[in-house]
Amino acid sequence: MELRTIKSIPILDVAERFGLKIRGWSAHCFAHQPDRNPSLRFNIKKNTFCCYVCPQVGGSVIDLVMQVLNIPFHEALEYLCGKGETERRERKRAPHGPIIGMDSLEKGAATRERNEILQSLLSETPLEKEGISYLTGRGIHMDIARKMGVGFLRPEDYRNLFWRMSRRFGHSRLKAAGLTRFYLFAKEGLSFLLFPYRLEGRVHAIKGRCLLTKAEAKERGVSRFVMTERAQIFYNQEIMKTTRDLYLCEGEIDTLTLLQEGYPTVGIPGTGSFKESWFDLFMGKRVVLCLDSDPAGCEASAYLAEEFSKRGIAHLKLDLPSGKDVNECYLDATLLHVKEGDCCSTMNRRKPF
Repeated sequence: MELRTIKSIPILDVAERFGLKIRGWSAHCFAHQPDRNPSLRFNIKKNTFCCYVCPQVGGSVIDLVMQVLNIPFHEALEYLCGKGETERRERKRAPHGPIIGMDSLEKGAATRERNEILQSLLSETPLEKEGISYLTGRGIHMDIARKMGVGFLRPEDYRNLFWRMSRRFGHSRLKAAGLTRFYLFAKEGLSFLLFPYRLEGRVHAIKGRCLLTKAEAKERGVSRFVMTERAQIFYNQEIMKTTRDLYLCEGEIDTLTLLQEGYPTVGIPGTGSFKESWFDLFMGKRVVLCLDSDPAGCEASAYLAEEFSKRGIAHLKLDLPSGKDVNECYLDATLLHVKEGDCCSTMNRRKPF
């Protein structure tokens, strides 16, 4: 089937196949929750879509498949041609070993094998000068970055490492573990940081973050983040076993920022990734919501605060300046530290719990 023909497949039909409830030409966005006022819009004449909250969500019917299923371009083409959908049904019917989450169910990667592959990748991706410069520019100390196992890859190193690992594990296993998704960075010539999501001694997933700013990524039309699979755990979830007081951040950089200042913190990959089952993990705890102060972050904070209240979970909200995140406020405070004295002790005295 020609690319032009594939792009002409009615986008509303595909959207409905994914379970999006369309009213008129609108639907609730699949990339961020809650989306109380449907922000996803469909242009029937152009056969395209976009979200007015998420700047990276939008494009053709092919982009819709890629973004909803979190798969690369060629798999999206297969899905739209019917081949990919058939393969997915067959994989669901096949017997599997121990698994984690829906992505693992579809890919058929056992927990132990996935961990071995991801650990193998991280063992060969130490932080290098370019990655260190980026992190230190964001105020992140190298001791906390190394403690959390943050890695770094250049595009050419990713290609070489993937080739070597494919000889050991096989291409299909690397694909099932989600490592092919980092090709989205490599094909753009982008170096990227690696943030492992660990729990109970295993790496469940890795999130890649390129070094572009939001403005640069938007101008180039690329995503700043790629994850091996949709997060089934929090970033730094292990800390929840040892503390009653928790700070809930959006993203890894904000989490590292608070951790190095002594705040027990967990992170969610993004505002739309919070799972209903995660609320149980906060029972009996006291939570400070530290999500970004942008429209998506404010909406998610309001939703979480409401749900915490329903469940009797004690919580407060960190009041960040409009449009700012924790790391940006920390960098501002670092500047004040130079001008006004011991800012860190001031932050400690302001701990809400």
